[in-house]
Amino acid sequence: PTYPILLSVDFLFFLYAFHAATSIRYWFAIDIAIRYRYRSCPAFPIASSDIDSDPEKTTITGCGFPR
Repeated sequence: PTYPILLSVDFLFFLYAFHAATSIRYWFAIDIAIRYRYRSCPAFPIASSDIDSDPEKTTITGCGFPR
């Protein structure tokens, strides 16, 4: 009689862990989008003028994303 209860608890824990993982990934994606929007990373500060000097050329920002 206790096996279905344990199974449901494990399933609920799996749902909670999956939700936490998706939430962390969601906020991490937002953080990357914000850093890409302002084109400035703490480890690789790059002036916007250096990136916008040649709009036709595909440049790699400090974050490593192609423009």
